[in-house]
Amino acid sequence: MEALLKQAGELPSLPEVYIRVTELLESEDSSAIQIGDAVQTDLALNAKVLKIINSAYYGLRNPVTSIAQAVTLMGREQLQQTLVGSVMSRVFQGFDVRGFPLRDFWQHCIKTAIVARQLAMQNARILDHEAFFTAGLLHDIGWLIIAKVNPQAFRVVNEIAEAEGKDIIQVEQEKLGVTHIDVGVELLESWCLPDLIIQCVANHHETEHTGAYAIETSIVYLANRLSRINLFVEESSLEKILDATLAWKTTRCTEEQIAVACQLADEQWQEVMELLGMMDLVINDDHEDPFDFRTSIG
Repeated sequence: MEALLKQAGELPSLPEVYIRVTELLESEDSSAIQIGDAVQTDLALNAKVLKIINSAYYGLRNPVTSIAQAVTLMGREQLQQTLVGSVMSRVFQGFDVRGFPLRDFWQHCIKTAIVARQLAMQNARILDHEAFFTAGLLHDIGWLIIAKVNPQAFRVVNEIAEAEGKDIIQVEQEKLGVTHIDVGVELLESWCLPDLIIQCVANHHETEHTGAYAIETSIVYLANRLSRINLFVEESSLEKILDATLAWKTTRCTEEQIAVACQLADEQWQEVMELLGMMDLVINDDHEDPFDFRTSIG
């Protein structure tokens, strides 16, 4: 880890506006005007919020020009999503990771985020659904730090895992000396994100889930596995994945609820990706031998 971070440079830090706006969003005493004033201090975030609220996604008759009004109409949860998307655009925009399947990486992360949030909404015990969107979005974030040092590492690790029939985490440890989970947790801890999110990222490859966050981590684990199927063309895939996934019942979701979550992800991922500004992160990755971002599991 120390050698990797030395090569990668310092871990990227969170923009001040993220910290300031998040504090206001988490405070019950803050008003839409106060949140709007904080958003307006960042021109990029300001423009993104207005773009989203005036998009077809909301379908408003009259254009919104006030950030305070946008915050009220959008709601705190949606604004938190927008904030995370803005942070990702800011933090990783300067990364040159040519040779790494960046477009497919963000598609996978967005779909995982949508499925995780939808599954969380089915559990009456869970109140903070957006934490699961964030956890899903960030679950593989360690790969971006690794790719900054060695963009070809992901391809090599997957080829070895597939050829030798090994778990991808085992191969990462053997060939890189560190896993994308280790790096992701290190990054999120440096950002002081909530323990729930960190635990979901730390356990998204674990097959057994116990302890205080058993349900939460099992939801992100299942969302990670489900994000690769398309129910429009693979009707039998969901049943096969659930049959092979011992932990799925820990989520306390039904097969019908899981199917709905997968369908929503298939329908919404591109629109959400555009709304969050994730398209800005996609660089020219049309290299001679293209390959997908796959999280191989058996």
